[in-house]
Amino acid sequence: MYPSMENDTKPAPTISHSEQERRKLSSFGQKFFELIEFDEDETIICEIRKHPIGMFFIYVMGIGIAAILFGIATAISYFIPEDVGAGVNVDLLRAGILVLGIILAGFSLVTMFIGIYIYRASVLFVTSEKIAQVLYKTIFNRKISQISLGEIQDVTVTQNGFIPRVFNFGTLVVETAGEQNNYLFEYVPFPYQCAKDIVGAHEASIKQYGN
Repeated sequence: MYPSMENDTKPAPTISHSEQERRKLSSFGQKFFELIEFDEDETIICEIRKHPIGMFFIYVMGIGIAAILFGIATAISYFIPEDVGAGVNVDLLRAGILVLGIILAGFSLVTMFIGIYIYRASVLFVTSEKIAQVLYKTIFNRKISQISLGEIQDVTVTQNGFIPRVFNFGTLVVETAGEQNNYLFEYVPFPYQCAKDIVGAHEASIKQYGN
């Protein structure tokens, strides 16, 4: 007699509400989601990350500085005269200058990648109850701020210049009540839609919980 298949069927593991909400986020968003307080009846409205164009500027600056440093070192080593001084090994001096240029260029590239990480790591969570911001100032200096939606006074979007309008990014400022500092988030993609989502969440919170 064959065993019943029903007895071999294992119930599917239950997924908590917070885990379901966490899966809505990007990989970076999921990484920093654990740093904020999140209730079981709370829902994620949107995750605001910085526009990729900011990374392009960092890449251009980092690679440009590295190329300039290496170029200067190459030029200096090339123009060193053969009779620079008695007892001086010109080939060794040139090699030393080139190595120094490579080290400085490499340091510039490392700094560039650190800047990219800091840029990507900054995130703003908008939930049905609050706004939470994870902001990196340096790789070892992280600031986490949270504010209830009821404390929001105003939301402002600023787009200055041709490039922000073409690529549709801007600066988002969430003004708060009391002594709480305003939330400023730069290079926000689709900033007017993000502001609309925050204002909508604020109005829904006011209707549900009052001021």
